Amino acid sequence: LHKVIPSVSHEMTQEVIALKTRARELEKELGIIHEALAQYGVKDENASYSPLRNNGSIEILPPPSKSGYLFKWQDRTIGFSGSKWALRFIKLDRGRITYYYSHLENQPRSDISLRGCAVRDEGWKLNRKHTSSVKGKDPPLEEAGAYFFVFSIYYRSDDSSAAAEELSSESFVPLFRFSTSSLAEKTQWIQILSEACAYCETDAFLREESNRYKEEENRRQQQLKMIEDMPQVERGTLAPLFIAPDKKEEERRTSMMRRPSYAKLPKSNLFRTQSKSRDAEKVDLGYAPSKPMHRRSAPSFLSAEARTQNYRGFFNLAMILLIVSNFRIFLNTIRSHGFILTEVWSNVEGFSFSTWNQFPLLSGILVLHIFLATAFLIEWLLATRRISNETIGFILHQLNTHTCFGLSVVIVWNFIDQPATGAFLLMNAAITWMKLISYSHANQDYRIVSRKDKDAHKRNLSIIDSLDTTDIDIEYPSNVTLGNIYYFWLAPTLTYQIAFPKSARIRKLRVLGLLFRMAITLSIFTFLGAQIVAPNLANLLKDLEATNGRYTYQMIAEYWLKLTISNTYMWLLMFYFYFHLYLNLFAELLRFGDRVFYKDWWNSAEVSAYW
Repeated sequence: LHKVIPSVSHEMTQEVIALKTRARELEKELGIIHEALAQYGVKDENASYSPLRNNGSIEILPPPSKSGYLFKWQDRTIGFSGSKWALRFIKLDRGRITYYYSHLENQPRSDISLRGCAVRDEGWKLNRKHTSSVKGKDPPLEEAGAYFFVFSIYYRSDDSSAAAEELSSESFVPLFRFSTSSLAEKTQWIQILSEACAYCETDAFLREESNRYKEEENRRQQQLKMIEDMPQVERGTLAPLFIAPDKKEEERRTSMMRRPSYAKLPKSNLFRTQSKSRDAEKVDLGYAPSKPMHRRSAPSFLSAEARTQNYRGFFNLAMILLIVSNFRIFLNTIRSHGFILTEVWSNVEGFSFSTWNQFPLLSGILVLHIFLATAFLIEWLLATRRISNETIGFILHQLNTHTCFGLSVVIVWNFIDQPATGAFLLMNAAITWMKLISYSHANQDYRIVSRKDKDAHKRNLSIIDSLDTTDIDIEYPSNVTLGNIYYFWLAPTLTYQIAFPKSARIRKLRVLGLLFRMAITLSIFTFLGAQIVAPNLANLLKDLEATNGRYTYQMIAEYWLKLTISNTYMWLLMFYFYFHLYLNLFAELLRFGDRVFYKDWWNSAEVSAYW
């Protein structure tokens, strides 16, 4: 009957419609006969038709759906440098099989109907990367990961009952070839695929395919109508939006339907074959020269209409070119100036380490601790009501805070002549100055709020995650301690709060890793400064002396280009050293939980946001 009736098309002739109508009548009559035979206890095992419903129609439900990852044979790939097997996500649903690169993709790479297809069991092949538990022998089939179990989907020949060993290369035209490391998974796939192939030979599948084509055509017409009805698209407006009908409810209802006992399909074993050799590596693939290589219309990968591509390979190539070009610059500097790192220690001695041990720096550091202790004392006096006037307390905090930074500036200006030493003291003074401002303002707010609302602290603590057990019930003024203000001074933050989120423990290996990376970063920074920046600046001074201080735009542009790359590297190294390594080191030692010290400034859309 299926050989007589052609496939469903959009434009049927009257003769075909008449044949289809006659076929349905014969189908109903045959179903009535089988139902009558069943009432007398006569059972026909070769019956390919389902008994009738009450309304006279035949109910044939599709086999269950299945999806998962399988290794797919890449028949159009040259496997000189590796395996021709690639892991792909396979989905079987209602007689159609599709595959995706991964389960995250929305559009399938291939979508075919299983009508006219069958499944072939091709045995197994040894996994050469597997280490067998049996020395000197092939592992047993039951050993996990020892074998790959192979099966394929192919177009059936005219004689669908032909045995596997009788299949010739001409009649065996494989569509897909899959493998899996699980024998049970392979058996399940073969069973469900053969049932799907049997379902595809029924009129129910043809009607479903016809309905699917009609739905796709209707959806396409709706999209075109929406685009025509939409007003003229102007610059800055959204593109036409089409919301597809929701099929989740229909899919859920279909998946919950049970196959009734009278819903029979053609025997699924007619759509399963087996290769003569059980060794999958010896199976004749039968990829005939006439097998189509060009299977669909598709744009080139770099075309505007192509799907979104991953340009990670181009990024890797750019990184390789960047490394090679910068390595050439290093070789140039070594050839011109020699390997200057051998003279770094002599330069460091000339830079004078003795300044770090001089009294002005030590006095500046000690001054910072004095002002910290003073801030704690002022806050304690306010908390215990020994200073009851808030204005006086505020003035004392401001005098202490600004004197801290002003005195450090005076020390650097009058007593420290080394830039690095002065910068170190001023940086710590500026950080302490900002921390003391936050400490005084936050505690003033805690103090005022606690007098009006006793539960205010609990509400503040409720929005903090990962609190330490000692901080769960903390409230003002129990936070006003010398240990609390010193924890805040050492913590990698400029904003004070009554309790901070904390990690569970100090990870010693992470601390050692951070210290190691800090040493490497400092070494690279020193190398760039000594090998590239210092020689170029020395040459610039020589050129200026030779021209009696006159410079040209060409000279400035030349040295600017020479120093641009190394200067960028040094900026990045400083960022990485301080904001990532240094702050994370203190956060780890203090168990400080919130470590978002920076955001993705490298993705800034504006120069102002970048800086």
